[in-house]
Amino acid sequence: MHIAVCLKYVPDPSTIEADPLTGSIDTGRVLYMMNPADESALELALRLRPPNGAVTVLSVGPVEADRLLQEALAAGADAALRVWDDALGSLKPIITTALLAAALRMKELPGLVLCGGHSVDRGSGTVPALLAEHLDWPVATDVTQFVLQSGRIRVQRRLARGARAESEITLPAVLGLETGLAHLRQASLPSLMRVKHTPIPLYGLEDLGLSPQDLHFPAMTLHEIMPPRPRAQAMFTPDASAPVPERIAQIMSAGAAGKAGKVLDSGTPEQQADAIIEFLHQRGFLEHRT
Repeated sequence: MHIAVCLKYVPDPSTIEADPLTGSIDTGRVLYMMNPADESALELALRLRPPNGAVTVLSVGPVEADRLLQEALAAGADAALRVWDDALGSLKPIITTALLAAALRMKELPGLVLCGGHSVDRGSGTVPALLAEHLDWPVATDVTQFVLQSGRIRVQRRLARGARAESEITLPAVLGLETGLAHLRQASLPSLMRVKHTPIPLYGLEDLGLSPQDLHFPAMTLHEIMPPRPRAQAMFTPDASAPVPERIAQIMSAGAAGKAGKVLDSGTPEQQADAIIEFLHQRGFLEHRT
C-alpha cells in the first residue's frame, strides 16, 4: 500500500520574539520545524506501511523545506518531493492543496493521504478537506483514531463538547489527524548523515502542468454588513367590553392567565375520573359527546 503524507514547514512558536524597538517579529531569530500534527501523521504512516508498501512525503515551500523532508527520509520515509515556484509568493490553503493534488497525480496515486488536521501557524484546518475536493476522494477530519480494514478505513472523529463519532469510508481517502496521536521516532545519526545532502526532487508549475491562471481562485468579497432585522412583537390589548377593574388587572398581568386547578380528595375512583373528564370538557381540552 502506498501512503502519502503532507508536511508543512512552520515557525517554532518558542523562537518567535518581537523586536523591542519596532515591535515587529524578529525574523532573524525564528527557527522552523515540522508541524506537530504532521509529525503524528508521518509516524502513523510509517507504522501502517506494509512490507511491500511505501511512504512518500511531500511539501509545498521554499528551499528551506528540504531540511524538513530530509528529516522525514531519515525517520524512514521512502521518497520525498517538494513543490515550489518563485512566482507563488504567499500561499492560501486552496492554492496549497491544488499544488499538492497536482503533485500526487504526477505518479501513481496513493491509496491513503494523511495530513495534520491543523498547523501551528494558520490553524485553519481546511487543507484535508480541500485536498480531498481536488482529488474527488472522501475525507475525514479531526480524526483521533483509525483502523484499516481491507480496502476500508474505520475512523473515530472528535466532535464538539468532547463527543466522538465513528464512521467508515472507502479507500482511497484523505484523513486529517489530530495533534499528539503519535510521537515521531527519533532518526539515527547514520540516517541523518546519509540524508543530509540528499537532493529533494523539485516540481514547479510547469512540471505540474499548471500556470498562474490555474491557481487564480475567485475570492469572496464582503460588500455590506446589515444589522439583524427586528422581530415584531404582539402587543397585548385588554378586552374593551370588560369592566375597568378587570381591564386594569389584565394590563397589569400582561394578559397572562393564572393557573387554575382543583384538588380531588374525596369520592370513589369512578367519581374522580368523571370529575377530571368534566374539568377537561370545561377547559376545552375534550369535546362533549352528542
